[in-house]
Amino acid sequence: MATFRIPCLVGKPNKAGVTSWYWQPSATLAKAGWKPISLGKDERAAIETARARNQEVEQWKLGGIQPGEVRQRAIQGTLAHLIQRYEREVLEGVRPGTKTPAIAATTARTYRVSLRRLGEWAGKYPLTYITPARVRALRDGMMHPVTGLGHHAAHQTLKMGRTLFAFAIANDLVERNPFLNFKLSAPPPRDVIWSPPAREMMVAAAAAAGMPSIALAIQLGFAIGQREADILGLTIAKYVVIPEHKMQPEDYTTLARLAPDGIPRGIRIRQAKTKAWIEVPVTGSVRAQLEANIATARAGSSTRIILDDTRPGANAHAGIYHGDAGQTRFQRDFADVREAAIAVAVKEGNPDLAGELATLQFRDLRRTCVVYLGELGLDAHLIAAITGHDIDETQRILKTYMPRTTGRAARAIALASAREEKAAAKKEQIA
Repeated sequence: MATFRIPCLVGKPNKAGVTSWYWQPSATLAKAGWKPISLGKDERAAIETARARNQEVEQWKLGGIQPGEVRQRAIQGTLAHLIQRYEREVLEGVRPGTKTPAIAATTARTYRVSLRRLGEWAGKYPLTYITPARVRALRDGMMHPVTGLGHHAAHQTLKMGRTLFAFAIANDLVERNPFLNFKLSAPPPRDVIWSPPAREMMVAAAAAAGMPSIALAIQLGFAIGQREADILGLTIAKYVVIPEHKMQPEDYTTLARLAPDGIPRGIRIRQAKTKAWIEVPVTGSVRAQLEANIATARAGSSTRIILDDTRPGANAHAGIYHGDAGQTRFQRDFADVREAAIAVAVKEGNPDLAGELATLQFRDLRRTCVVYLGELGLDAHLIAAITGHDIDETQRILKTYMPRTTGRAARAIALASAREEKAAAKKEQIA
């Protein structure tokens, strides 16, 4: 072993006492893209190579050379440096006293998209460069009708800028927030609701395309109101028997009667927001397709329920929609199924249904589930038991996302009429 310290130089002796030398980057350098290097067994040569590598690192820190695999070093005081600090301290941080991420992975991914846009816009400039006037120019560019990003992406980016500079103010890096009043209203929330014919057409199109898992994902999205990522991540172990003591006796009797084997079963899932574990029963055709998918998964030695039916393979991630790349493949497959469903609707002479299908996104199924349950007259606390939100959050979702529908109008008139009839009958009895 060397008797003096060379940064990142590590010697590893074997059982015979022969030392192999390596240049091992620190955790910070490794995260920036610096890779370890095997330096052989010649100590003198290893020292020289390690010193040369360390000089490259120092030049990189000053904004100089940038090896191909290493990301650009952000100069302190720039917007890029602030973004990197925010990512490190907030997006990659954990809740105090736990190992739980402070920000959910899906939320962090959304934040990173906006942060990347901000970095591309002005990452190399000092924070003082970012003024309200330049923020307005950024806003106008993102809202350009031809070359812009659109209302939703523009608002998300500007809102992220406001959050980023609030972080900078909290850390005494700047005094004012140039994004504070970017004067762009929040885009209206999506209010798309899948109609039953559209849902049936999509399920049929997925089955016809040889994608039963896409069909099942659509059925589950509507039946249990979970997010896309949660549905794609479902494992066979999450399909469980629901014991009688976890529900009211009359509810157990109803679910047992609906079950083909007399045993209520459902999906056990941990909600992303509340972190609570719940079991949501599944019945009818959804349960039948679910169990068929599980049989297929077991035959292929997969632990996942939702399978990438068109891309089987031998590696660990083949045959499933794994991670970000898998979710992207799922979204593309979903879009292909949607196009096939549109073609069928057009062929059948149903342009209205074709037009509706063209507007559908998978994420709308979660809202559709809430609206469907709301139209049935279920209280917020019962809907929350399915979707996993707390009561206040469920009520907010119903208020924000539940559009006015024919079904709701019909239910209001029906209830009002029934109450009028009941009141009239009571008056007659009194008379």
